[in-house]
Amino acid sequence: MIFKTVLDRLRLAGAEHLPEYDVQRGIWIGVNVMSISIVFLNAVSGILFYALSHHLAILIGAFAEIGLVLGVIALNGRRRYQLANVTFYSIIVLSTFYFSAILGKTSETQLMILFILGLIYFLFRDIKTRVFCIVITLILLVALEANFVYHFIPATNYRPGVDLAVRYLVYAVVILLVLLIFYLYNKNTNLVIQLYSYSKSIGASLKSEERLNELKNLFFQSISHDIRGAYFGVSSVCLLMKLQTDAGQAIRPNDIQQLMAASDQYKFVLNNFIELSKFKDATIDQIHLEVFNLKEEIEKIAEIHKYVANLKDSKIQMTFAFGFPKQIVGDKLKITRIVYNLLSNALKFTAPHSTVNITVEGLVDTWRLTVRDQGNGIPVARIKKLFLPYETEVSAINPEGVGIGLYITKYIADLLSARITVHNEPQGGACFQVEFPMLKELVTG
Repeated sequence: MIFKTVLDRLRLAGAEHLPEYDVQRGIWIGVNVMSISIVFLNAVSGILFYALSHHLAILIGAFAEIGLVLGVIALNGRRRYQLANVTFYSIIVLSTFYFSAILGKTSETQLMILFILGLIYFLFRDIKTRVFCIVITLILLVALEANFVYHFIPATNYRPGVDLAVRYLVYAVVILLVLLIFYLYNKNTNLVIQLYSYSKSIGASLKSEERLNELKNLFFQSISHDIRGAYFGVSSVCLLMKLQTDAGQAIRPNDIQQLMAASDQYKFVLNNFIELSKFKDATIDQIHLEVFNLKEEIEKIAEIHKYVANLKDSKIQMTFAFGFPKQIVGDKLKITRIVYNLLSNALKFTAPHSTVNITVEGLVDTWRLTVRDQGNGIPVARIKKLFLPYETEVSAINPEGVGIGLYITKYIADLLSARITVHNEPQGGACFQVEFPMLKELVTG
């Protein structure tokens, strides 16, 4: 139990405070694990090599390396991580040269180069540092080969048969170290992949949240735009009636009818808001199909706009093409919002004593809604920007324009896979056309 506790402390030295998802934590723990492994390998192999060769320099080198790698763990414990990494790499390079020189060419210690190359990629992330260390490792390989040829450091002379045992023992040590570095590198790579996947999922969640917030903002902008316009109608009639009573005039039945029409418009907008708010997250981004009578819905919208039309002494004329179906399949709430917005816009810009025409006609696989006014038309330069948010011109005709109505209309049309276009009529006035797909039946999940 005590032994396990000591091992855990050595393994986690300097990394106790770091979260498990920290890649650097994996590197520092990996260095500690390799250091502990080298301690055990050197303790066992050092004694075995000494027993086989009776060469004291091998035993001294083994225990010297044990002391040095324990120093690496101490550096990590003091959070001198970079110094610990460089020191560990240097110890491995020097000990490889030392033991290769002493054990001789027959030991095949050049295989340690594989471990060192893997170690470089595990310890260092910087490309320049990796290249530098690879160059040092190649110099080590050249130095080993040169020593094997010129015997600058004399190798140990083994008794017959011992050289084979030494070679196998070196193989075992090197293979264990290579497997260890592969295991640690793979473990850290898997952690990086997990972190990448997690970061992507977090990014997707953030994008989804941002999209949801955009839709909520659009929803409230849409509703506030409609409520603002409807309230303006009610307040205008109320103001007119107040001025009449202040002047001692009696309220006329026509005034009451206008107030009722304006309040009906207000009621329509509020009901629209209530219906929309029932949907998940109060967005307008979902399609809700149902069967409804389009003609009746458009007639309701025209009726509640009579007050606005009367202010200009204008008329609303509706035309349904012969043979158009009494009932269609679609998102009633969104389609009526498009009609409402286009009719409100047309009445706002049409000339006094004019007519706003609403036409509905069936095509092959689509049906088309057309709203024409008899105003001054739209400047050509503005048509391209007409459906952008906040693109409007405050004028005598449009004193309180915000520029969100047509943007919302285009947005809803896109949701319904409808195509909205606008052009100026030769005789004057603007013409908005929305072509909807003709759905034959409800889509059921």
